[in-house]
Amino acid sequence: MSKNQKLWTNEEDLFLEEQYGQMTFQRIGEHLNRSKESVNKRIIRLDLRNEENCLRKKWTIEQDTFLKENIDIMNNREIGNYLNKSPASVATRIKLLKLARKETLRRWTKQEDEYLLKYYGSKSLESVSKRLQRSVQALESRLNRLGLYGVKAHTGNITVYELANCLQIDVHTIYKWIQQKGLNYKITRAKTRKFIGIEVSTFWKWAEQNKELLNFSKIPINTLLPEPDWVEKQRKYDYFNRPKYENKKWTEEEDARLWYMFYEEGRTQQEIGQLIGRSRHGVQRRLNRLRKKKLSH
Repeated sequence: MSKNQKLWTNEEDLFLEEQYGQMTFQRIGEHLNRSKESVNKRIIRLDLRNEENCLRKKWTIEQDTFLKENIDIMNNREIGNYLNKSPASVATRIKLLKLARKETLRRWTKQEDEYLLKYYGSKSLESVSKRLQRSVQALESRLNRLGLYGVKAHTGNITVYELANCLQIDVHTIYKWIQQKGLNYKITRAKTRKFIGIEVSTFWKWAEQNKELLNFSKIPINTLLPEPDWVEKQRKYDYFNRPKYENKKWTEEEDARLWYMFYEEGRTQQEIGQLIGRSRHGVQRRLNRLRKKKLSH
């Protein structure tokens, strides 16, 4: 062993034993910050191979369907990342199914990468998808290649936008909590961009001390895992003590959130109403009033 060669830890060996046969060598290597060759050698040294896990996993009907639906919008590596298959396996499957791409896939441009990194975490992937004319799956794969996607899965963090979406509140409210209410965060980097990551367990500890700032009845069950036991009790309490919506005045924060969700996120009036506890007609009337107000200034 060379002096510069990194020793394998017990934690890495345990991860390798658990994920061998579930993840590709490439994915395991990315997670452990090791090369595919190093992972392969360690598997041999640990004698993990046997007749059962040496067998190649068969393609399922769902995987074949996904391949057929996305072959014209995703390359082999992107499809492989999504299905946990190697690019070679995807290429072989394409031949076996006698599939063919209608046209050559367009390459990602520098401008597209910059746009994706600029708005990831502040806009939904669906919104970015419409702007770049690429599928959400293609965006997810590209983020993975840029070293960012899977923040929640790989580091235990969730972006500010993802947290706001889970809590069904405006993203600017999360920023206020960070700046004024002591919500802890971590910085995640991808190329020249920085992202605010919030650890789920840290958020729940903070939420337990700041219950008055949230309406837990609006947070779907098990949206943020692991969910502490006390949350369900608080969810029921907030539901039975929720304010009645009749004649409820619109606040400035609600107006800003309404405007942002309709014009920036492209949500329907029905969706907005469900998120903020208003009827579709109530949302429509408020939008009309806000438009007139803005035109008069």
